[in-house]
Amino acid sequence: MEILKKIFSLFLIFSFVLAHGQAQTKRALIIAIGNYPAESGWDYLNCLNDVPVIQGALLKQNFLPANITVLTDAQATRKGIIDALDQLISKSGKDDIVVFHVSSHGEQMEDDNGDEADGLDECIVPYDAIYSNDKAAFAKVAASYLRDDLIGEKITLLRNKLGRQGDVLVTIDACHSASGTRGGRAKVRGGRAPIVSAGFDDRKSKAKDSVAVFKESNNIKLNEDAASFVLISAALAQELNCECYDDQRKAIGSLSYAFGKTLGSLKGAVTYRTLFNRINDLLQQKVSEKPHPNCKQNPALEGDGIDREFFGGRYLQQAAFFSINKSKSNSSVVEISGGTIAGITVGSVISFYPDNVLDPAGKTPILKGKVTAAQNFTSTVKLEKPNPSIIKSPVKAFISEVSYGTAKIKLSLDSLDNISKEKMLKNLKGFQLVEMSSDCELYFGRPPSSGKLALFFPASGDMFTDTLDADNPTVIKNVLKRYDRYRYLKGLRFDEPGLSANVELVFLDQNGGIDSSKIRERTKLGQLVLKEGDVVNLKITNTGSKPFYINIVDIQPDGIINPIIPNKGLKITADDCKVEVSNLLFFKENGITIYPPYGKETFKVFLSSGKIDLEEMLTGNKQTGTRSILSNMEKIFKDAEVNEMGTRGGGNINTQNGTIFNLNFTIVPK
Repeated sequence: MEILKKIFSLFLIFSFVLAHGQAQTKRALIIAIGNYPAESGWDYLNCLNDVPVIQGALLKQNFLPANITVLTDAQATRKGIIDALDQLISKSGKDDIVVFHVSSHGEQMEDDNGDEADGLDECIVPYDAIYSNDKAAFAKVAASYLRDDLIGEKITLLRNKLGRQGDVLVTIDACHSASGTRGGRAKVRGGRAPIVSAGFDDRKSKAKDSVAVFKESNNIKLNEDAASFVLISAALAQELNCECYDDQRKAIGSLSYAFGKTLGSLKGAVTYRTLFNRINDLLQQKVSEKPHPNCKQNPALEGDGIDREFFGGRYLQQAAFFSINKSKSNSSVVEISGGTIAGITVGSVISFYPDNVLDPAGKTPILKGKVTAAQNFTSTVKLEKPNPSIIKSPVKAFISEVSYGTAKIKLSLDSLDNISKEKMLKNLKGFQLVEMSSDCELYFGRPPSSGKLALFFPASGDMFTDTLDADNPTVIKNVLKRYDRYRYLKGLRFDEPGLSANVELVFLDQNGGIDSSKIRERTKLGQLVLKEGDVVNLKITNTGSKPFYINIVDIQPDGIINPIIPNKGLKITADDCKVEVSNLLFFKENGITIYPPYGKETFKVFLSSGKIDLEEMLTGNKQTGTRSILSNMEKIFKDAEVNEMGTRGGGNINTQNGTIFNLNFTIVPK
């Protein structure tokens, strides 16, 4: 009888597997093409450097190596890519999570079915594609490219097979622009003139395509219970996509860098929209460091799953600890399994704890050490004192302090006339905050509407500030100090285990409820676009395992920093900014009115276990009875200040005391 029960139980299990398919699996297909043949007409790219970053990020999310297919260079012909997509569809099962990543050149080509507003399809450039602007050869040339329509068909087939609980994420690190280029050190992934026939109507190409890159197919019916679909592209359909440098100054795709680094440090409940905001934040920072002259790049988010939880909630919230590579370590110097992709920088402090420690906060480490070298995925740590047992017993390594350094502002005077240039060099002599460089992050020039000087960003040509006078060096130095504080604070990001939040700007309807339709209307390709005069409200959800106090400051495009909450003008005190676990803080009665300057705006979000008031630090109105000892968050603001000689502390920040991230949006005229 017992044997019959076991047989019956096995029969039930077998029947369940037949009925429901195999268990949910994570799969990925990575395409990377950099070494195009000389006869192709396509330049060399650094796409192969993207592969280990994408692979590493997926492996951290428990993708098995056997389920990650990689096609590079000669493997990634048009036929090779199509065959790989077909195999991916064939192997995938119900409820699977599938990632499709492409790093290559991108191109636009005359539309062949009338579904494009600008008359141009977006295409991946396979290894065997040939570029030609000979309109008579259009039909022959076009056959070797991979159009968005065909990719859309494959994605639809995949979504139908995965079903409602499945997830499809497509990431495209390629260029889809018709703009010309004019040199520069940053490589552009695409940028050639569109491939069209002699009968193409050039007037169509002037129409802006509001959809970012690849569109869903109309040739294959999408099932009602199909998997959700999300596309993250590195640039809009009519923009260039520039490569950037990783933390070891190795050329890499800007989206690949930001995607890999973001996936390596997820905290709390994350929707695809939130994930995109973090990716976009990092991407914009990296591209601005060394832009192509024509590269005004805006990544885009599309699909029907952007407000779904990332990977359907089946993702790993990475604990910020690392292991020791014992074969490459000794009693004085150890190698750990985390690098710059995980946020480790040279000068950072690493603390070592017993293997059973889950949260290092408030616990005493076995030993500490300082990072002397950091690669993408590994770091070298010199221990504060030799300890042979550190490589014999299982331990966990945590980042306890992050070093942000004191990098100088790279400044160019090349746009000024000789007299103004000599005057500025004299004014800035001995000012240690800046160094002159043609490879600059700011340059002095003269705006068309004024005879005064202005500081410009080379990436966009936008002004940081104007109406400067070469005869007033004090004001100029103060503006440069303001910029340094701006970039220092904007670049700060770290996490305290257990402290995480979802912060949203929302519109309210006449009844005081959230106006979801208006939010969708103002969300352009994943980014919130606010108009002058708009009124929005803050909605804050605690998605972590600890209560926190929240502070938010506004960092304007011109470097001016204003407190948002706490805010005495709105009668919001630090006590009002505490959020318990799983609770919601919704400032319905405190609308934020949007004003210029126009451009990209950042709300810097600070979460802390203890009560602090950064408004006091910003305004200098420290109240009687407040603590005189600076907390970690307050120390950040103190270290952001530059002295008269142009130096600041910068120093190290204790990562176990607070979480910091950015909420980005754009302000446009009414």
